[in-house]
Amino acid sequence: MGPGHLAIGLAVKYVAPKVPVGVLLLATEAIDILCVGVFVPLGIEHASSDPSLVSISWSHGLFMSAIWSVMAALLAARIYRNYRTGTVIGLVVFSHWVLDFISHPMGLGHPLPPDLPLLFEGSPKVGLGLYNYSFGVALATELGLLILGVLIYIRAVKKERLFRV
Repeated sequence: MGPGHLAIGLAVKYVAPKVPVGVLLLATEAIDILCVGVFVPLGIEHASSDPSLVSISWSHGLFMSAIWSVMAALLAARIYRNYRTGTVIGLVVFSHWVLDFISHPMGLGHPLPPDLPLLFEGSPKVGLGLYNYSFGVALATELGLLILGVLIYIRAVKKERLFRV
């Protein structure tokens, strides 16, 4: 759910005006960055077109997503010296799992079994599978979220400029 993830980062600018939008967008994709940029290249996780071979518990499992979110929150609180900012960034990181829970598995009209582990490999897997049923509805949902995120972002930027004058 790429555009949906980015929509969250844009919309959150409204409640975290001092955080650069790039940081918020990076936070929305942190889970995928860990998966594709770290765990798959190291062989810790496995991506495949065959759903039975996919292993993403270290990045996309509910438990580890919560751990990554807490770590991001603590790091951001330290960097920004503000626990509220840290909490917001941690929640943005965790929003990735929430949106993936709605969209996964990504069957693109061909139903697949759930693929988001609750804990580690071998634990139950979940996912509502928005992309399993109708690619058109899923795409419209993503684009709708992105448009909404952009509109909220524009409002946040206008509000920020208003208070600077």
